[in-house]
Amino acid sequence: MKRYQISLFMFSVIAVLAVLCAIFPEEGWLGLRFPQLSSVLSAAEPDTGPSPEELLEQRKKSILAAEKDQYQTFFREDPSRFYLPDGDIRFFDPLFQALERAETTPLRIVHYGDSQIEEDRITGTIREALQQRFGGSGPGMMPARRRGTPRVGGSSSASLSRFYNFGDAEHRAGIRKYGPFADFTRLDTISVATFSFYPVKGKDKGQSTFDRLTLVAGNLRSKLTVTNQGEKQVIEPGESISFVRFNLPDSSTRASVTVSGYADLYGILLDSKTGVRMDNVPMRGCSGTIFTTMDEEQLRTYYRQENVRLILLQYGGNSMPYLKTDKGISTYAESIRKQIRFLQALAPNAKIIFMGPSDMATVVNGKRQTYPKLPGVVDSLRLAATESGAAYWDIYGVMGGENSMVKWVQARPALAGSDYVHFTLAGAQKVGELFSESLMVYYEYYSWRKKNE
Repeated sequence: MKRYQISLFMFSVIAVLAVLCAIFPEEGWLGLRFPQLSSVLSAAEPDTGPSPEELLEQRKKSILAAEKDQYQTFFREDPSRFYLPDGDIRFFDPLFQALERAETTPLRIVHYGDSQIEEDRITGTIREALQQRFGGSGPGMMPARRRGTPRVGGSSSASLSRFYNFGDAEHRAGIRKYGPFADFTRLDTISVATFSFYPVKGKDKGQSTFDRLTLVAGNLRSKLTVTNQGEKQVIEPGESISFVRFNLPDSSTRASVTVSGYADLYGILLDSKTGVRMDNVPMRGCSGTIFTTMDEEQLRTYYRQENVRLILLQYGGNSMPYLKTDKGISTYAESIRKQIRFLQALAPNAKIIFMGPSDMATVVNGKRQTYPKLPGVVDSLRLAATESGAAYWDIYGVMGGENSMVKWVQARPALAGSDYVHFTLAGAQKVGELFSESLMVYYEYYSWRKKNE
């Protein structure tokens, strides 16, 4: 047969078989079965579905999308979320990068606030969480006067005058140089003072141990002689703010430093040589509007020398009883904008978080309830912070919003005091835990993005 005849024969056979497949019953006939045409054609078609590798990649993308959606839901809806400038989820990235380097390049956090943070309340809980995660120990700044903290006790051998740039005017010194904590103790030319620090029984070990002591002083009118364990340093007048550092044995729980001369003593830092360091700076009666009245060079030098990467501003409660009009609220919010911008200029490497007022209750028509203007104050402060480039953390919302203070007072154990304003120790710890846990959600998302983006 010729070639074309062979080809014609083969196509004829295929055509006959195709007709049989098409017309033959699926269940067969007289014991004979033919495959259905559809199954023959589908078997002949090439497999265009995803490969196993592609399926795995699709599954991974699906999982990542679900994980991302969980984070985004928290950032949109959770009461303990941070309100960020322009909703920028990368706002904290520089801080997190610094925290990850803290074991080699230590950093400092400064927590300024009103009486809600006295005795290291809230601050101590946040400090503990960050030091456990990123390293470090010690309670941070200790005032140079006869007062310690719940974690480390302190005493002074001399009775010294104290001045501060907040609260009652009778405590003013008539100067701008109050130091980085707006508070100092004056050592005059006839004084020699020894400041001693010791452990408080039963308190957590991590924040009660330290291996570095730093005296922070300024306004030197004579040589300042500072002695620790036989090591003496002499500081000449001239600098706006001076740092006198001593290395201590690892995990020290006691220390003392003797100072003579004429100077204003701003505080004594008890820290570790590495990791996270955090200062508690309570200002009773303060509304957070004093920073622009402080010496710029002193603040700038402290933030730079101590590598301050986060500043917490916790204010609003002291102003609340006096904010009765929209104009008053607007004026206060504008003052907070000025404070934030002032600090940003002095500490360009630091992120700023404004921690707004808690719920506060007063008597209205015979019933204990939230101050009527408090929700408006919260909204105004949130906008003032975020529009100024700072983050905002809403303690009012975290507590549960309107009339939540009554519930915190009635809780057992009580989370707030009978004044319906201040937290108890248990309540302050809860607030500190919620803040720390929320910040770590943002850190986990930062870590997640580094891994998956």
